[in-house]
Amino acid sequence: MTAIAVELDQKLKTLDPETAASVEQLVRDALELAEKRKGNAAKESHRDFIKRMAGSFGDEPFERPPQGEFEKREDW
Repeated sequence: MTAIAVELDQKLKTLDPETAASVEQLVRDALELAEKRKGNAAKESHRDFIKRMAGSFGDEPFERPPQGEFEKREDW
């Protein structure tokens, strides 16, 4: 069990039943939301990613700076 699970379990034991049920529901809702986000992220295709990113640089120029000289090494 993780530290957060232990802490949650201990806290739930100290709360009245109604409050404990509310906290449990909040945790379940948070877990469900996390699963949905995880599923949506996995479903995004490369094509969707490119469509989403298209135009994100706006009017900024996009140029490759000079790369310099290639390092010359001695032969072995």
